[in-house]
Amino acid sequence: MKAKLIVFSDYICPFCFFALMRIEKLKKEYKIEVEWKNYELHPYIPPNGAPKHFLGKEYMDVVEQSIKKIAEIENVELKSTPFIPNSHLALEASEFAKDKGVFEPFHKMVFEAYFPEGKDIGKKETLLSIAGELKLDTEELSNALDNHIYHTRLEEVLREKILYGVIGTPTFVMGKTKLVGLQEYSTLKELITQTKGR
Repeated sequence: MKAKLIVFSDYICPFCFFALMRIEKLKKEYKIEVEWKNYELHPYIPPNGAPKHFLGKEYMDVVEQSIKKIAEIENVELKSTPFIPNSHLALEASEFAKDKGVFEPFHKMVFEAYFPEGKDIGKKETLLSIAGELKLDTEELSNALDNHIYHTRLEEVLREKILYGVIGTPTFVMGKTKLVGLQEYSTLKELITQTKGR
């Protein structure tokens, strides 16, 4: 039986992007099941996005310095964008991809569209383009996004967030252990080996 790792994550969270990279590496080393929870971190960002200082200039300066260091360690080049998109549609589209059995590639492509490529993932057109690359029915997805068919799923995650005591992203949950924030690869390995040993 595979150990199950639950991850609360949002596409506009740079630390979640790095978490994905580390989890992909983990999956090559361990037989684990990963369940991503689409948690909308900043629902108050306007639908058309906002300038980065919307979240506070000092806060964003600290975040940008942190992710710059991590990007260097991971050998990834991130495209600095002056805006932060609203992630609600991207999270809904991700639930659609989950129902169609292509969650993992869609999930990765949305992260890559925003961080390395600097695209606006708050725009429906960007999400439909990603869906098209995966041969998904873009008309069906467009209709689902227009009618917010998957909104209730995101609300369920918000309820789960309270049950798990999630206060930020990424949050990793395995068994009775919860780790908040981006974790070192060695810490994630330890989490898996300790949980499997119980």
